[in-house]
Amino acid sequence: MKTIAIPVFGNRISPRLDYTVSMQLITIENGSIKDRETIKLIAHSSLEKINMLIELHPDVIICDGVSKLSYDKLINHDIAVFPWVHGEVDTIIKKYLEGKLRRSNIQDQPGTKTEDNTF
Repeated sequence: MKTIAIPVFGNRISPRLDYTVSMQLITIENGSIKDRETIKLIAHSSLEKINMLIELHPDVIICDGVSKLSYDKLINHDIAVFPWVHGEVDTIIKKYLEGKLRRSNIQDQPGTKTEDNTF
């Protein structure tokens, strides 16, 4: 079983992980979605929000923009981070389950690679 966390704004990935209010938690089992819930993360700072996210113990975070500090903190807690991904959440999850989502480096900026994660 694997848990994926995605910051959401409506039905799309939120532009910034560290500033999002809503987080969708998706439980994957045997390659299919087993459970899905949206929670609110209310914090006084982006660091507090990242710590709250770490306490949720996701295996994977799929997000768009993320600060280097937040990225490093998540990686140091053995959470796989897919930054610079943008589009509709359902499409992103489908691409992830199909193995078609590219894991970018935090140093990559959107649009600088030939393979883009816009869906």
